[in-house]
Amino acid sequence: MSEFLTVRLSSEQQSTIPWLVWSTQQQDVIASGELAGWEHLDELASYADQRQVIALLASNDVVLTEVDIPPGAARQFDSMLPYLVEDEVAQDVDNLHFTVLDKQAEKAQICAVERAWVQTILQRFSSQGIVIKRILPDVLALPVHEENSSAVALGEQWLIRHSNTQGAVVDASWLDLYLSAYLQANEGWKLDCYSSIPESSLPEVWVAKPEEMAMALLAKGVSESKVNLLTGSFKPKSSWGKYVKVWQKAAIAAGVLLVVLVGQQLLVVHKYEAQAQAYREESERIFRQIFPNKKRIPTVSYLKRQMTDEERRLSGGKSETAMLSWIAALPTTLGQVKDLEITSFKYDGQRGEVRIQASSSDFQPFEQARVKLAEKFTVEQGQLNRNGNVVIGSFVLKRL
Repeated sequence: MSEFLTVRLSSEQQSTIPWLVWSTQQQDVIASGELAGWEHLDELASYADQRQVIALLASNDVVLTEVDIPPGAARQFDSMLPYLVEDEVAQDVDNLHFTVLDKQAEKAQICAVERAWVQTILQRFSSQGIVIKRILPDVLALPVHEENSSAVALGEQWLIRHSNTQGAVVDASWLDLYLSAYLQANEGWKLDCYSSIPESSLPEVWVAKPEEMAMALLAKGVSESKVNLLTGSFKPKSSWGKYVKVWQKAAIAAGVLLVVLVGQQLLVVHKYEAQAQAYREESERIFRQIFPNKKRIPTVSYLKRQMTDEERRLSGGKSETAMLSWIAALPTTLGQVKDLEITSFKYDGQRGEVRIQASSSDFQPFEQARVKLAEKFTVEQGQLNRNGNVVIGSFVLKRL
């Protein structure tokens, strides 16, 4: 990556788009400029040709925060992440894309950004034949120091970086207020400035550094940074296909199509067979919990007959209670939750409810089970108790 194009993007409609081509070999600017708006994006096509393109997101469009990793939740951390930051963001967490910037034993530094905004950026550049290789918050391209923070002015804003994973974008009119609040929480704090030091009510905070063009300073930081928000569903696909010669003969194309269709059908059949087997195993597990003395299940009809007889016995012969319909719903609810074992299943025909006791190695499966059960029942969850390595809890289910 001897030369690359860096663009800085903001979701604010009236914002300009500064850009710069940087040479890592020459350590110098090859070209730079500023687009008046997205409608001029085609002007970057020639500068993007044969160069990697890296997008810097205005950090007021992202959330940079630190979260605690719950004990025993390392494996489920990615799926739990939206709920860990739910109280810290104004947006719906289901609409956010998350990237883990760094992780320690008990803490994780993450970045969250609107998924739709990332999609818009990639689509708009793609429409001009430009492929973005990396995306990162603009403040994380500033120099990082162990003791001082760093800052540079860009337009009417100040970009400030505090650490490897933390920073902020502050409007110039709010700068003194921000500095005062940060200094109050961090006594003796200093700010290395790579622009002209502004008139400030806190001159003792500023430390003058050689002035640099903001986009050049950011481009140098980009070349040294490993941060990339193109993770998960946005992770770039492998480009190996570009080097494979494409044959155009109709016979080969037809053969490939036939193989694909057959393969798809085999996958569908395998999926349904696996699903049916999973439902059968779950039904047999529930059967053995209800009838612990009956170990052998010769046929599916035998299982259904025994369950029907037990239903009639429990409901006093009243078929309208339909206990089997309760049990039938379990494979599609509790059966979808891993690491959760049913230890007790009690049906109360008079009260029209089912009581379930279960155990797991952690608290998270109980929350997943509650969400799944709530799709089909009114759920009352009992208190969760940990006994050594086992978490025990209960649910009371009623018809919606």
